Amino acid sequence: MAVVIASYQLARPVKWVEDRNENLLAGGHARAESATVSMAVDADGHILGARVSHLVDVGAYCVPPITGSQGGGVAMFFPGPYRIPRLSFENTTVFTNTCGRAAYRGPWLFETVAREQMVDVVARAVGIDPVELRRRNVVRDEDLPYVSATGLTYDRISPAATLEQAVEMVGYDDFRREQSAAREDGRCLGVGFSLYVEPSQTRGSMGSEGAVLRIDPTGAVTLVMGTASHGQSTETTMAQLVADELGIRPQDVLFIQGDTAVTPWGPGTGGSRTAVIAAAAAQQAAVQMRERVVEIAADMLEASPRDLELVDGAVRVVGDPAGQVSLADVAERAYLTPEALPAGTEPGLMVSARSSAPPLTLSNACHACVVEVDTETGRVTVLRYVVSEDCGRMINPMVVEGQIAGGVVQGIGGVLYEHMVYDDSGNPLTTTFLDYLLPTAAEVPEIEYGHVETPADTVGGFKGMGEGGAIGSPPAVVNAVADALAPLGVRLTGSPLGPEQVLAAIRAAR
Repeated sequence: MAVVIASYQLARPVKWVEDRNENLLAGGHARAESATVSMAVDADGHILGARVSHLVDVGAYCVPPITGSQGGGVAMFFPGPYRIPRLSFENTTVFTNTCGRAAYRGPWLFETVAREQMVDVVARAVGIDPVELRRRNVVRDEDLPYVSATGLTYDRISPAATLEQAVEMVGYDDFRREQSAAREDGRCLGVGFSLYVEPSQTRGSMGSEGAVLRIDPTGAVTLVMGTASHGQSTETTMAQLVADELGIRPQDVLFIQGDTAVTPWGPGTGGSRTAVIAAAAAQQAAVQMRERVVEIAADMLEASPRDLELVDGAVRVVGDPAGQVSLADVAERAYLTPEALPAGTEPGLMVSARSSAPPLTLSNACHACVVEVDTETGRVTVLRYVVSEDCGRMINPMVVEGQIAGGVVQGIGGVLYEHMVYDDSGNPLTTTFLDYLLPTAAEVPEIEYGHVETPADTVGGFKGMGEGGAIGSPPAVVNAVADALAPLGVRLTGSPLGPEQVLAAIRAAR
């Protein structure tokens, strides 16, 4: 904000320069929170209720809305994908003389971390396999629409299906046999699961998004939007939606974003909103454009609009490739000879659309992590990582999987490597990448993906899913390590789980 104000006051470019050491010393960072969770279950392993006491450290600075709404968000979504009929929740937020808490991918994910670890704790306590316990309590298709204990209505989700797909992909029964044989050889293997429901696009908090689409007399297609990509391939997915409607290649769509001098107003990228709101606007604009193009082309070809298709940058009569006109031909007539257009047709080829957020969009997924723990060194090695994701209709599966991968690696890092350490006076001790470790390609296995598509009640059936990988991965990793060390009597209640913490837990159990 200071840079923006300075640039405005000086009427010249201003650059902010911050090195890694400064960032680790003073920049905002993510979660430092804990909870005490109690669950009641009946003799058959059905969850009857839960009590949660939640404590959040927000550092020295209040960063709305993270500070004020953190407890409410965690409470609202704590039941997640399970039938938990009763819930008691309390939240305490404290200030400390440490760096301020800032938004981080999946800002409410603690409800999943606490709940999924607790499900495994309950499973061990009552002697039920953790997968079976989830099966007995997960919200199923026949339960939908389902109203949670906090009043949220769940619909168009598939937690049971993603659970079963992940179980099958990881080869759960075979793994348990492998795990038993490995224990006889002194090796500690473990598997952990995590189920969650990811909320996004709440009406009233996500605003609206606009799209302007035009075809020039040259046939060039330009899409202009207020949303801006910061690595999630918006320029690919938005162009793909337009290209699919107009029968052209995605690379033939010029996508202009982020320039407030020319783009429609938009609130920016965040909250896993792009696929739901921005994609809806882009698709609506493309549908309008297709109708305009077909109307003009039908008049040029003396054909019925119902008999036309858009293929390879041209409008042609179905079954008659010779009877066609290019998009450039159509645009040239629309702009340069408007008197030749059908009666009532507006000159030019430019349309706009604006889409707003639906009341609530819910995606869901199941993560499964397999690890091996070296009890002599405390090192945890992630052997396999499986994700079954339902983000509604996928625009581009490669982009979806890229989003999942990024979040999963963040979660692995948060549990096994990344940790902000302060001394008793609040001085940061992790001030370089020698102290604050990050997972690299050497520490992360090839992630395996499964997909379930349950269309949302939105334009295109898309759901938000940009934060899910980071929501599901931390408890899956913790549960896997806990499963590996359970025969030693080790009980894990949180993270980080670096070698020092793992060895301390093993010593405590001994």
